[in-house]
Amino acid sequence: MAELGFLFITLPCLAIAAFTGFAACRAQRHRAFKVLAAALLTAGLTCALVPIGIIVWFLTL
Repeated sequence: MAELGFLFITLPCLAIAAFTGFAACRAQRHRAFKVLAAALLTAGLTCALVPIGIIVWFLTL
């Protein structure tokens, strides 16, 4: 049960934090922030889509 709590509570919170960091880094002018924004977007999408993928996987069992 602790694993499900991690997946369905912690990962969406990390996704929100990553999307917030993405927006903050994207607003900067330096190229290093643009690269960091791309990494944060990738991390945010991963954290947001993993719980959805698990739900879909459970529904197909």
